[in-house]
Amino acid sequence: MNKIKIVIVEDEIIIAKTIVLALKKLCYEVVGSVGKYKEAIEIIAQNKTDLVLLDINLGTKKDGIDLAFEIKKSFNIPIIFITANSDPGTISRAKVVNPLAFLVKPFSQTDLYTAIEIGWNNFNTIVNSDSQSRKHIVLKVGYTFEKVVLDDVVYLKNDKHYFDIHLTLGKKIVVRYTTNEMRSLLPSNQFIKLNRSYIINIQHIVKLESKFVFMPDIKIPVTESLYKELALMI
Repeated sequence: MNKIKIVIVEDEIIIAKTIVLALKKLCYEVVGSVGKYKEAIEIIAQNKTDLVLLDINLGTKKDGIDLAFEIKKSFNIPIIFITANSDPGTISRAKVVNPLAFLVKPFSQTDLYTAIEIGWNNFNTIVNSDSQSRKHIVLKVGYTFEKVVLDDVVYLKNDKHYFDIHLTLGKKIVVRYTTNEMRSLLPSNQFIKLNRSYIINIQHIVKLESKFVFMPDIKIPVTESLYKELALMI
């Protein structure tokens, strides 16, 4: 499980520091804060980045919109523009990049949080739509969205409106999702529902017997038909 990793591209140092502080208070992970085109490309290339907060005016010939095109082309990372320029010409150029949001300075911590949460949710609705090829899913955990790497999920236990998601290394998170919502996010070629309570990742099966499937820290009863299905999958 990972917090959303954000890079800030803002050439005004005081504003950049304010954004960094706000993001940390909101429990996001700040990968770095830079103010120039080249520095932005370098830090994104060197680090796993989920989202870029990008000022349009970087004080250089190539502005933030030019940088946004390069980021989309090279890394396919979503962008939120932050700027003092909200004139029609700027907005017209910026919207071609399909940013998640457009924050006009000055903006509050609440504005920042709203733009990230709604934008990230919309972006991941599209990402999560291709269930069979995805490597991670994005889940609402508490008050923020977090990435969950699918290979790290051992099994899920349903507790009415909640799921306990058991991860590798004994970690666990609790999320509020229905069974149908959760199953729609999980690749059917990797995850299988055993009964009303359990969904397992077949990659983490330790042993399979006619009446039980053994996971790293639990054994779960299995029907004869599911036993045969599992035997073909693992």
